[in-house]
Amino acid sequence: MNSLFIALNLIKRTIGNRRGFLLFIITPALIMSLIIGFAAKQDEKASVLYINADEGPVGRHILRELEYTGRYRLSVSATPDAMRTAVIEHKADAAFIIPAGFSEGLKEGRGMHVELLELSMSEASFTLRMSLDQTIRRVSAAMRALDASGQADDRLNLVLEQVEKHQVRAAPTDYGWYASPALGLATGILLMFLMGLVNSSVSIMVEDRKQKTMTRIFTAPIRAYEIMLGNFLGSFAVGTLQIVLVLTFTRYVMNFSYGLPFMQHLLVMECFLLAVIGIGSAVAGLIRNSENIGAVNSMVSAPTCMLGGCFWPVSIMPEFMQKLANFVPQTWAIEAIRRLGSGQGLGDVAMHLSVLGLFALVLLGIGSVVMKPGETEAG
Repeated sequence: MNSLFIALNLIKRTIGNRRGFLLFIITPALIMSLIIGFAAKQDEKASVLYINADEGPVGRHILRELEYTGRYRLSVSATPDAMRTAVIEHKADAAFIIPAGFSEGLKEGRGMHVELLELSMSEASFTLRMSLDQTIRRVSAAMRALDASGQADDRLNLVLEQVEKHQVRAAPTDYGWYASPALGLATGILLMFLMGLVNSSVSIMVEDRKQKTMTRIFTAPIRAYEIMLGNFLGSFAVGTLQIVLVLTFTRYVMNFSYGLPFMQHLLVMECFLLAVIGIGSAVAGLIRNSENIGAVNSMVSAPTCMLGGCFWPVSIMPEFMQKLANFVPQTWAIEAIRRLGSGQGLGDVAMHLSVLGLFALVLLGIGSVVMKPGETEAG
């Protein structure tokens, strides 16, 4: 009961007035929703520049085949230097040059290649390379067949025109058995936002110690774990309100598709929120000086987000770092959301949710032990 009074007092202090509600709930939720909505909404078409120096039919055929895929926004580049500059400055995902005499070289049986420019290998540049190679192989095979029949010069244009009609095509069936490509980025942004509650929890508890509010509370018949639990519950209520607003705004206003049901998504985020507030409780119990609050972000929030996969997939990190990633809650939250987004059920992520709950329980216990409410701020 004492913990509930402390929790209600914390909620009142944080969002009990119009200024606090706008500052701690509306503004951060709106900003994070806009970031997720715009940053995670990826353009389906990759921007590709090209120069077609070939005067024969093959160069034109390659461009038509790339346009037919629907994966690229093709734009002509004036010069190779301008093309390279655009790729370096990230104004284009990739670029390619079809050299002069490309069609004639293929007719003569010479090995002809399209020069592909990319700053680093990406999904767009990789699929572009595959499309170019496949089209060139198909044209080369057609030329060899026509050459064997002695009709290479007369029938090549007709063959290419017939190929471009795509009278026989594959019909893809998408069962949705995979997570949304933008889900990882959106989840990482949301988890980093929630990690900000660590700073909030620490700031409130350090301020109470500095103002001797915690000391006065401790003189009453209230134990340390009740004070810690009260701050825990208050921060949890504020964080829950923030999560609900962000998920609601991104889903129904920004029309961002996470690829999993709202309630399942909310459940995972609530479990992660428990772990985050547990971290805040443990850190607040250790900090004795308000000047050290700024170090919390650099020593706790940022490293755990990097290790847990908020910025990049855990799978690309070295093996020893992948093992260390199991000791931060972000890893378990991201993996749970990714599994739910690929069509699995709550039973498949029960272990992940249990681990997040264990994080909260253990860290709350540590915070209760190391916190000394009877002490004032050090220094």
